Amino acid sequence: MSSLSGKASTYKNQILKILSKTSKDIQASFHLNISNGLTVNCRSGELENIENQNDTGLSIEVFYNNRKGTASTNDLSLDSIEKTLSKASNIAKHTQADSCQGLPSESYIKEESGNLGIYFPVDIKMDEIIELTKSCEAAAFEKDDRIKNSEGSSFTKSENETMLLNSEGLFGYYKSTHYSLSCIVLANEGDSMERDYWYSSTREFNKLEHAREVGQRAASRASSRLNAKPISSRVCPVIFPPEVATSLIGNLLSGINGHSIYKKSSFLIDSLGKDIFPEFVCITENPNIPNAMGSRPFDDDGVLTQKKNIIEKGRLMTFLLDTYSARKLNEKCTGNGVITNITVESKKNKNANLIKMVDEGIIITEMMGSGANLLTGDYSRGAFGFYFKDGEIKYPVTGITVASNLTQMFNNILEIGSDVDFRGNIRTGSILVDNVTIGGT
Repeated sequence: MSSLSGKASTYKNQILKILSKTSKDIQASFHLNISNGLTVNCRSGELENIENQNDTGLSIEVFYNNRKGTASTNDLSLDSIEKTLSKASNIAKHTQADSCQGLPSESYIKEESGNLGIYFPVDIKMDEIIELTKSCEAAAFEKDDRIKNSEGSSFTKSENETMLLNSEGLFGYYKSTHYSLSCIVLANEGDSMERDYWYSSTREFNKLEHAREVGQRAASRASSRLNAKPISSRVCPVIFPPEVATSLIGNLLSGINGHSIYKKSSFLIDSLGKDIFPEFVCITENPNIPNAMGSRPFDDDGVLTQKKNIIEKGRLMTFLLDTYSARKLNEKCTGNGVITNITVESKKNKNANLIKMVDEGIIITEMMGSGANLLTGDYSRGAFGFYFKDGEIKYPVTGITVASNLTQMFNNILEIGSDVDFRGNIRTGSILVDNVTIGGT
């Protein structure tokens, strides 16, 4: 069982003291975040800067006669908290009433959370961090002599505390850590110059990718982009690698978000209980995966997060509802005031090399712009990628556009790869989609 730090315990006692004197006519919710960490940046083999972070923030929501007011502060003295509560109360009294506003009335957290497997503090000497960061960039230059310049490598670490309590007895608290290592390099050959990057991200320091691997991966990605060619327009299979495929799944999650549904601003508004993916596709949410980036015990309202099937055998099983949207839709809250860990699974045997599954197509490694229209599902984004044929990558392609409709793209998924990306809260392998329009020359 984790325990409150001295700071968090002090702030909790101050808030409880204030709540004991607060008018019963209002409901109040206090959301506290404490974060301590550092960032080390190195460039051209030299230490560029060290940034230390020590942030504390408190957000207060007040509900008064179905009216809502919000205020925040970084000063957590007793006097400042009282003034911030007063500001939120005044705002609430002058906003429009909405019968769906208010604190959660069920399934909310009531005690400090135990070991979630996301808190791994470690004491690392500064000299070791600097050497780690430098070696990451150095590995990129060693990998390929076409790597001519660098935007540097960066290491970050943070320890975080999250506490939520309200006037109705809700109380939740947990700790988490986050470590990351990244490298950005530029490759040059003749008149061609390209930039690319790689990074590792984890809750536990010892599970970071080796610095050398991160640097070499960044170098390989940058040099592989050199001398890209235009390509003619066509309709063909497209492979979205995991780091790009997450954006497609993100579009799905946005489309089934409760706020999009009650506002009738989603292309998936009438899709509940219907098949929107092939039968072999399943998508689940699990907030309790150890070491996962999305794991957390409660959402932003304090409602307990829960494991659920979002897509089951291709069928949409649920919308993602927070307290407010659930009331607007007269449905039960699903604990989705936040999105936790989303896992895309396949009932087929996952393939490690999707380019061998079709005769030819395009691998999209970078997307530009935000060209997804969530109202209609229409999809159009600039892209960079690679043309492949007969199971081999032939050359990089540039100046292309990916155009389709999200409904069609979801339905046209042929395969999901085994190369799952665990660095974010959306866990998926590469996704092979058939019949995608590629706009070119």
